[in-house]
Amino acid sequence: MNQIIWLTGLPCSGKTTIARELAKHINAEILDGDEIRLIIDNQDFSTEGRRKHMLMVAEMAERFSRYTPVIVALVSPIKSVRDEIKKQYPNVVEVFVNCNLKECIRRDVKGLYKKALAGAITNFTGISDPYEPPTDALEIHSDTLNVAESVQLILDNYFAPKKYSMFIGRFQPLHDGHISLIRKVLDEGKQVCVALRHTPIDEKNPYSVTERKEMFRKIFGDTVKIIVIPDIEDICYGREVGWGIREIRLDSHIEAISATAIRAAQNNPDQTS
Repeated sequence: MNQIIWLTGLPCSGKTTIARELAKHINAEILDGDEIRLIIDNQDFSTEGRRKHMLMVAEMAERFSRYTPVIVALVSPIKSVRDEIKKQYPNVVEVFVNCNLKECIRRDVKGLYKKALAGAITNFTGISDPYEPPTDALEIHSDTLNVAESVQLILDNYFAPKKYSMFIGRFQPLHDGHISLIRKVLDEGKQVCVALRHTPIDEKNPYSVTERKEMFRKIFGDTVKIIVIPDIEDICYGREVGWGIREIRLDSHIEAISATAIRAAQNNPDQTS
């Protein structure tokens, strides 16, 4: 499961601006609360309406996070609901975009704060409705940091580069031999990335990418990073590339496991004992 970066803060604090710049660095999907409200035509800003909206966005983010990192940019003023979301979805990381009210009002090109102060808009967070700040989140002072500095703070805390041991294969299907290889590397305390070759579905490749991802999820959960790559022919490299090719040997009975034999048995169950 990929991370969900949940940006919370007052209206016009800089959440969407930070989200757009951060997405360029981590190739993430952005879920902007205001845009979602427009799409689903939801203008219920009551406490219960906000709660339902926050939970709906969280569910959407979780579904997207199965395939890509997600950035949520949402005022989400109710702390208890944010805490509920973090408990339900452990891959949610809360980031408090903290900006003083005066600066938020100055940035407000839509004039919403002005209308709220005049009483023309009710249930407006920061004016007529409270904002409950986090107590244990990464805090970004967007009124003193620029966008690049704000993004770098998130990257440094949650997206520091990691080195992986990679397994490339078709995994048609994932079997005990594959599992033993991967567990051996995990037991060494290393990060593992599995690159699924995107092969056409045929007799030798009966399982789709989605089915193969699910095989890995059932065995390894979130402990292994899964990516999809084209159906490669060669792995080419030059001098001093900074990584090596490593052969891992297992017990002979494990190495004897054959995906071809497994597929044959699956296709002809009556011929096996």
